[in-house]
Amino acid sequence: MQYEQIENRLKAYLANRDTPREAAVLIPLIEGPSGIEILLEVRAKSLSVQPGEVCLPGGGIERGETPRETAVRETCEELLVSPAQIEMLGSMGAEPGPGGIPLHVFVGKLSGYEGSFSPDEVDRTFTLPLRWLMSHKPQLYDVRMQPTYPADFPWELVPGGREYRWRTPSSTVPFYTETDPVVWGATARVLVRFANILRPQTN
Repeated sequence: MQYEQIENRLKAYLANRDTPREAAVLIPLIEGPSGIEILLEVRAKSLSVQPGEVCLPGGGIERGETPRETAVRETCEELLVSPAQIEMLGSMGAEPGPGGIPLHVFVGKLSGYEGSFSPDEVDRTFTLPLRWLMSHKPQLYDVRMQPTYPADFPWELVPGGREYRWRTPSSTVPFYTETDPVVWGATARVLVRFANILRPQTN
């Protein structure tokens, strides 16, 4: 095999491979009795993934779609609103979401929202005052993932055998225990970062 053939194979591989799954969500801000409030969803119990959990509107990025377009489309589908009701205020970039997939986070003002949602995806919606989020911090729990091995794992091929020191992934899981329902996990992590961005920075 020649170098040129290797180069061509690499180009073909990149052009034809499936791109890793990514997702995008929107933090919808609405005007409420307490001023600016964050609109949250409770996922429908009929869903196969994370039923009954609190989330932000969003979902998987489709081929040919930008993360921003995904956030708008999913918000419209889940809350039964139109794109004209969403005024994008900015992006928070991406962070690891459920399962480690990149989660692109956007913030937008949602106007004229009257409590609608798609029952196929959403059980109900509720709001969290921005003022409350800014003044409350979640409980944090450090979690370390432990690997499991098949019975026939070839320990004899691993330097150190069963004593080998694996680098196990770890994460911090936040819980806002004072909310009803409890906001936790990836959704809470996004809200923690949002609050930190909004707080005055001190040197």
